[in-house]
Amino acid sequence: MADTVSNTTPSRNSKLTFREVTEDNWRAVANLTVKEGQIGNLASNVWSLCEAAYSEDAWVRAIYADETLVGMLMMAIWDPDEAYYIWRFMIDGRYQSLGYGRRIVEFAIAHVRQHNPKAKQLGVMSTPPEGKTAVNPLKTVKPADSPFKFYQKLGFRQTAPPDEDGEIMMMIDL
Repeated sequence: MADTVSNTTPSRNSKLTFREVTEDNWRAVANLTVKEGQIGNLASNVWSLCEAAYSEDAWVRAIYADETLVGMLMMAIWDPDEAYYIWRFMIDGRYQSLGYGRRIVEFAIAHVRQHNPKAKQLGVMSTPPEGKTAVNPLKTVKPADSPFKFYQKLGFRQTAPPDEDGEIMMMIDL
C-alpha cells in the first residue's frame, strides 16, 4: 500500500513533513523529477537512494506537502562536530515555485542545530551562477537553472572554486 497518493493539490500553504523513505514510497521518490533544464544540477533520485543505502552517513527523507510527495532531502554527516552537508535536495518540477525550497532548507538548518548544536556549518554543492557546460548535454546547466542564487538568498556563500564536475561548495554558518 503506497502512501504517496493524494486527492488534494498541494499549495503554498500546505504543511510540509519529512518522512522516511520506505518500502511503500521509495518507487515514488525514485520517480520524482526536476524540470528539464535542472537535470544537470544533481544526480537522479534512483542514484541518490542507492548511495544512501550504502552510506553510513546519509540521512534521507521524502518530503510531503500535506499528503502529496513533492521532493527528497538527503544530508550527509561526515564530521558531526564541524559540518553537515545537503548532499541532495530536489523538488519535483510540478511543485516548484510554491515556496517549498526555502522552507526545506530552513528545516535542514533547524534539524542540524537541534540534533547537533556543535555543528558549525551546513554546506551544499551548487552549479555556479554562470551555469556549466558539459560533454553530456543533459549535464549542461544554463545560468537561469542554477540554484546558486537560491542558496545565496538563504545566506549560503561560495567557499571554493568549481571542482572537476564544475560545481562549487557553498556554506552557511550555523
